[in-house]
Amino acid sequence: MMNRRTSQEPPGSQPESESEGALVLGSGLIRLRIAGLGHHFEVLIAATATLADLKDEIEQKTDLPSPYQRLVAKRKKLDDDTMVLGPTIMDGNTIVSMGIGFEDDTKILMMHSPLYEQDKEGIEKLTGLMEEIDKVDTGRRNRDMNNTTVQELIIQVCCKIDAVETNGSEALRKMRKQTIKKAENVARMSEENKRGVDP
Repeated sequence: MMNRRTSQEPPGSQPESESEGALVLGSGLIRLRIAGLGHHFEVLIAATATLADLKDEIEQKTDLPSPYQRLVAKRKKLDDDTMVLGPTIMDGNTIVSMGIGFEDDTKILMMHSPLYEQDKEGIEKLTGLMEEIDKVDTGRRNRDMNNTTVQELIIQVCCKIDAVETNGSEALRKMRKQTIKKAENVARMSEENKRGVDP
């Protein structure tokens, strides 16, 4: 991409973006501070990454699927997932990608999207099941549970996960799939540890 020599004042950009451009394009990365819904963390991400990429990063850190996220920065809701996080990317006089214009250290508030309310019952059930998986994993790590117990508990949790209705929601289906994957990983690690202890 031709974002190294980007014009810093394309139509619609903010006047202060020149200093932002020097910072962002000099390192290629921006640090964003995310807060909300009980979370506080930083994300280091490319200025050319899109809002969808940022939501994926947030999902990795919070287990909240991106469709359930609503991000707000500088009192504006961020709804266009195709926009790049840094300045607008230009190729001559042509806009390649519209930019949000985040500066380094920008604060972003994370809230629930309207879709969250629609799927709330299923989300709460899956969140509770993730907590159950974490408890089993803690018992496995502390060696409070043997492999047989871990496998039995994970099977029980997986049956509960299968019982969660998605009602056609793609986001809830994705969350259910991630919860199953998390349970399977705990079962796999327990099996591997058993083989390591008792070859």
